[in-house]
Amino acid sequence: MDVLPYLLGDAVTWPRVGSHAQNQIVDLTRNEVCWVKYGNSRRFECWRWDDQFVYHAVDHGLDGDSNESYMLTNGRWLARYLPAAATASSPWMLDVTQNDLVWFNAACGVDPSRSHAFPYRQRAWFEPRRDAGASLGARDTLVLEYQPYDPQGTAGAAEHYYLGLSTGWYEWERSGFHDFFNRPGGPSTPMDRSVWCKAQ
Repeated sequence: MDVLPYLLGDAVTWPRVGSHAQNQIVDLTRNEVCWVKYGNSRRFECWRWDDQFVYHAVDHGLDGDSNESYMLTNGRWLARYLPAAATASSPWMLDVTQNDLVWFNAACGVDPSRSHAFPYRQRAWFEPRRDAGASLGARDTLVLEYQPYDPQGTAGAAEHYYLGLSTGWYEWERSGFHDFFNRPGGPSTPMDRSVWCKAQ
């Protein structure tokens, strides 16, 4: 199954609010979807895709509005096509062993103290008719699990991204904390692409 109908929410369902304001911006010429967070045009996360994978392109939505950001050198995030039968007990899986995290300071210089080898594991599955909240209702949902790990140590906390059919990303969870952006409303905040440190 093509994941794009889950990744890209219908424009009529955006922008949204919940735990905070969030807006979706799709650029089909770049094969890119970005989410502008907290009503702040400098704080965003972007993913891109081709025929094989969806890639994590940048996280520029870090806490504190510091204008810092990071990118992953491998960035494979999700297969473009998943088995329709993928479930939580039998998920699609990917172990990205060869990857570096590159951390940019506010001036777009690489911070070597925060840039390092950064392997991670991905799992994904479908949950039919998951409750996405009163506004979005029961939605067929693609769940993406992301877990960084230290090859010589222990895995970090897993993060879960919930992507609803025709609505896109509506919830994020880590260690029992749920972040929602599942109710229509809020500002149609544009994205300030000029602060993106990686060459476009």
